[in-house]
Amino acid sequence: MRKDGGTMTNEHLEEANRLFEQAMNEAEEKINVFEKTFWYRQLNYSEQMISRKIIMSFSEYMFDYHFQTLNEWEEKALQDVLLDIFPHEFVAGPKFFEKVMVVLIKFFEFLYFHENYSQGLYLAEKIKSLQDVVLVEVENLLRDTPEAELLILGEELGLDMSNLEDIDCLYQLAELIQNEGIRSQNIVPMKTRKI
Repeated sequence: MRKDGGTMTNEHLEEANRLFEQAMNEAEEKINVFEKTFWYRQLNYSEQMISRKIIMSFSEYMFDYHFQTLNEWEEKALQDVLLDIFPHEFVAGPKFFEKVMVVLIKFFEFLYFHENYSQGLYLAEKIKSLQDVVLVEVENLLRDTPEAELLILGEELGLDMSNLEDIDCLYQLAELIQNEGIRSQNIVPMKTRKI
């Protein structure tokens, strides 16, 4: 054992970073193959547009929180990511999370049938059994929050609240309006001279 704990910590950090990069590269390689398959074509256009982001985020959280690579994904970690991490990381409504479930189900089916990952079909079935629970969790997290009101406003404006880009635009608009309100509060009214 080394006396210099800092060097040992740096080595562990470097090893963790190397393993993370390896896990993300593996996930990206599988997504590249997935996007050329029947399972990907079963997704609608908007699901296809968010599929890479969803799968990469899922892969990242499975590694960060459970130190699992794609080959090691298992039920408890999947459940934790879907119920406790995704709803806090993606501030979006149930429509978005419905798409998340569909994308992950198709990806896991692809892993099972095309890539021979034995856990793929089992994880797809697990997501199907968790769908309603995840949507209830999302609704509970949003209940009586400013985010819920903002998402309702987005729908009223005609934005697609299942699309991350539209949700991001909505938040940027809200931030712009909020900042404009702060700036206008700092403006000192001009004094006019009576003629």
